[in-house]
Parts: sequence; structure tokens; C-alpha cells
Amino acid sequence: MPVGVPAFLYRETRLLNRTESLSVMQEKLLLIGIAALGAVVLVGIIGAVRVRLRRRMLMRRLHAAVAQRRQQILTPQPLTALPPPVQRYLDRAVRDAPQAEWIELWEEGQFRSFAYPRWGKLKARGVYTGTVPGMIWNARVRHSLFRWYTIELLYASGVGRGSLKLWGAFTLFDPDGPEANEALLVRVLMETVWFPTSLVPGGLLRWESLGRDDVARAVLSDSGITIRADFYFTTDGDVERIVTLDKYRDADTGYEREQCTMYCSDWQQCGPVRIPMEVRLEWNLERENFEYMRRRVVEVRYR
Repeated sequence: MPVGVPAFLYRETRLLNRTESLSVMQEKLLLIGIAALGAVVLVGIIGAVRVRLRRRMLMRRLHAAVAQRRQQILTPQPLTALPPPVQRYLDRAVRDAPQAEWIELWEEGQFRSFAYPRWGKLKARGVYTGTVPGMIWNARVRHSLFRWYTIELLYASGVGRGSLKLWGAFTLFDPDGPEANEALLVRVLMETVWFPTSLVPGGLLRWESLGRDDVARAVLSDSGITIRADFYFTTDGDVERIVTLDKYRDADTGYEREQCTMYCSDWQQCGPVRIPMEVRLEWNLERENFEYMRRRVVEVRYR
């Protein structure tokens, strides 16, 4: 304490200096917090703009592909030449339904991953093209108030892209390349059970017999890519499950081709077609089966 300064005054001065230092520190922390929040908001805005532009570009490509397909003369595979289980299925699910060019589907369910195996609530909206393979699928997966993700999957004209983002802003996974192209095309094929007029064989799709009365193989080709999936049917003619070996999952060593199965249930008449209202998907690994998604159709529109 300085000589000649009263003790109480010295103590008050030190307390005042400490209070001022604390106030300055709080102001700095507040400014840092505001800057960080601003950065997060800016990243989110930039990401949203990029996603919107990418989606708009893809929609233009899909509209052009659908318009081009209208002008083509296709030679469909005769229904009488189809494997018997496929004939029964199409007669039950499609009958005389008109070909849907655009399909819009809303769904709810659950999703999880190997990296985060806890189930999260899923809400999604998908736009599909029915005459050419195409898809724009957007979902939100919420685990808690502060932990949620957005997922976007895109496919058109042989090109597939995807993204998984924390809070819709920070990219955690951004698959593209040959594996993504193939995996997303096979996903389009598996999900045609929601718009089964696309399973009537035409220019891009054909059916192959596997020599059994309860299963047949669908082969889909697009832009130099060919994928396959085996459809297993019930005795009533509905699809019980779809199995493919042409799907890839993200692993520690990169993309790995794995068997994937989609189970279909709760079949109902939905407008002109019959579709499953619930599906669940699982990876069939050597050591175990890992169920990763449960989906229920809330609404579907055809045009």
C-alpha cells in the first residue's frame, strides 16, 4: 500500500480497478460471442444459398430430362414376358394407373448412423421423377433441441450428390463421385415402390427372372451406370423386401459396398396405385444387421 494513502481508500481503489477489469473482460467475451454467432449465421446463410442454387439447377436438369423422355418412342418389355411374380405385383399395384411424371412425398420416421447410433426423429420431403431416374430428398434429423442435422440427397442424369450438415450449416459428410452416383441410383430404384408405374418395364428398366416364384431382379441403367436390386414378393403380390448389393456405406477406410435391405409393410391404396406406407432399411454386415432408417409416408402426390 502506498505511503500516506488511507487503507480504506486503497481497498476501494483496488476493488474499483478489479471491477473495471472484470467489466472490460465481460465486454470482450460478449463481443467474441456476438462475432461467433454472426459467423455461424453467415455460414448458414451462405450454405442455404448454395443449396438453393444447386437444387434449382438440378430441377432444371430434371425438367429437361422429363421433357426429352416425352418425345422418345420406347419399346416396353411385354408384360406377358415378365417373371410371374412381377406380373402379379404390377397387376395389383398399378393396373391401369397413368404414368406419373412427378411425385412429391412427405414422410416421418427415425434415423441413425454408425457414428451416432442413437435414434433421431426424421422428417423428410422428396421430389422424384417417374419417367427418368431423378430425386431431390431433403430431411431433418433431430436428436435434441441443440443437436440436429439436415440431409440432402440429389440424383439426376447419372450424377449423385449428398450432404449431411450439423444445424444445417456445418458439413459433416459430402459424398460424391462414382460411388455416390451408383448408391443414389439404386436408392431411386428401391423407392419406386412409392410410384410403381415406374416399375413397368420400359427403356431404362428391365426385369430378370431368378427362377423362383417369389423373387425377381430389377435392372436399371442410366447414363452409363447399371444397378440391380432383387424384389421379394408375398403370396398376395405385394413387395415384402428389396435387397441390393449396389449400395455403399461410409466406413473408416472409405466407401464400402455392402448389402442393403429395405422391408415394406402396411400396403394401402393411395390414389391410383398401391404402395407401402412404412419401410425400414438395414445394412446386412458380416457381423450383424444394422437397422438405420424407419420411414412412414404422411402424404404423397402424383402428377
